[in-house]
Amino acid sequence: MLIGVRDGCVLSNQSCESLDSNLHEGLENSIPGIQFVSKEEIAQEVRKDGLLSIDVYDEFLLLGVASDLGAEIAIIENLVGEGRDYVLTGKIVKVSGDKEIGTFKAKIPRSDSDNDDKPVLIKDAESGVTLIVLRDRSNQSLARYYPACIKCPLPFYPEEARRNGLHGVIDFLVTISDQGVAEQISVIKTSDASLTAYAFQAIHGWRFKPAIGPDGKPFAARLPVEVTFRLLH
Repeated sequence: MLIGVRDGCVLSNQSCESLDSNLHEGLENSIPGIQFVSKEEIAQEVRKDGLLSIDVYDEFLLLGVASDLGAEIAIIENLVGEGRDYVLTGKIVKVSGDKEIGTFKAKIPRSDSDNDDKPVLIKDAESGVTLIVLRDRSNQSLARYYPACIKCPLPFYPEEARRNGLHGVIDFLVTISDQGVAEQISVIKTSDASLTAYAFQAIHGWRFKPAIGPDGKPFAARLPVEVTFRLLH
């Protein structure tokens, strides 16, 4: 069993840690002999693959780690802002086949100190790259903190791949530098390995408006990027 957390949990570490503790206790009581993947094992697996420490919050990466470490079930926790409250969510996934088999959620009041609209910034100790966590993802005005595409053309889609019906989504984690350049491009999940190189090449050539901090200065930010190869009929 792997219990992982998404980036939203940094908004209230106490809430997710309390859920972690309750899940461990409840599962140990109901399933004798159950084994859990430790946080240290997860972090070690992420470092082994050459990823950043802040990448450990990515759901696709967590599910990949769960598979690599032999976990049969993964529970992915997250915390999202909803008005004046937080909603603590959990997704239960059967790792083999990547099949969602259950969900749960609970509403948690936000404290007065948590009602600041400014994002939480988590910096990777080694690279200095920052993960941006918004308190309320529904607030469109907060998008100003994120990198934004200036020039992001579609990837080359080989005619042979189209004829063979190759299509799908490829998920990456990418660093957008303070100059708006795509760096440290890491493949997290791919639907077709033969198309991955074309997606990688496209992202490498993209240009962005960099992330802007509350102090008005640009900074290098880590974010998920999805590239879709879609067949048109």
